[in-house]
Amino acid sequence: MNTEALEYFIKVYEKKSVTAAAKDLFITPQGISKTIKQLEMELETELFSRGPRGMKATESGELLYARAKHISYLMKDIKKEIDIINGKKGTLNVVVTYSPSLAISSYFIFQFMELYPDIQMKLREFPDEYSVGKLFEEEADVGIVIGNEGIENCECEMIAAGEVVAVVSRQHRLAEKEEISIIELENESLVLKSVGEGKEHGLVDKCLEYGFTPAVKHEFGSIITAHHLCKMSGYVAVSIDFVEEALKDDELKIIRLKEKIPQNIYLITRKSVHQSKAVSLFQQYIKEYCEQ
Repeated sequence: MNTEALEYFIKVYEKKSVTAAAKDLFITPQGISKTIKQLEMELETELFSRGPRGMKATESGELLYARAKHISYLMKDIKKEIDIINGKKGTLNVVVTYSPSLAISSYFIFQFMELYPDIQMKLREFPDEYSVGKLFEEEADVGIVIGNEGIENCECEMIAAGEVVAVVSRQHRLAEKEEISIIELENESLVLKSVGEGKEHGLVDKCLEYGFTPAVKHEFGSIITAHHLCKMSGYVAVSIDFVEEALKDDELKIIRLKEKIPQNIYLITRKSVHQSKAVSLFQQYIKEYCEQ
């Protein structure tokens, strides 16, 4: 068994098709089929059941996939660390979720390459609710995200504080207030940011603690939608203070909550025995900006 064979197996598992896997890997279907057969002989078990709907992993196949993904991650990490020891230059892979990108702009992040032109950087943005932990299992080196839950085998450092705020139109009854209690939202129509399947928004949890279920009318992906609903329908948008400060709108009022719900920004890096110079310089660059 070798890493190439495991990569072939992983691709077939994910594509559920030898032909589709071969296309992605630029090899012949016969070559992949032969490799899978050799794996099955070596492990003395069937890895896939073959049917009209494609390749379905057996129980043994499911086990091998979980272990093979971990081995693949470790091999890539080992390669990176060896490159660091040997002084080879690679690409710094940075991921940023949407809300932090309003506090730390992409323009500022890209200026890092002007400061250090010998470092190549690849920047990708994802929704706040995206499972960033999966990216660190593959190729991400550094992340700037909201919260640090569900991110394993990484170092997490808070670099900026944030909190949930309410946003209303200037004509709303709450607009005369600078701060309100959660209780005052009991009879309001709310719009919240989507938080992903199986999760609950922090404000909903807080409302339930106070004994009522909030009237959530809409879960938005774009804050622009929330702002529009505030102006046109009189809804209360639930947002983050630094997001609203970055998108100042004179027609809207930002109201803080007495019951604080943190929405902090974290700098995430892979746990590594040998941290690359590029990662260390980027960490320092971002932290110095946040401390200003």
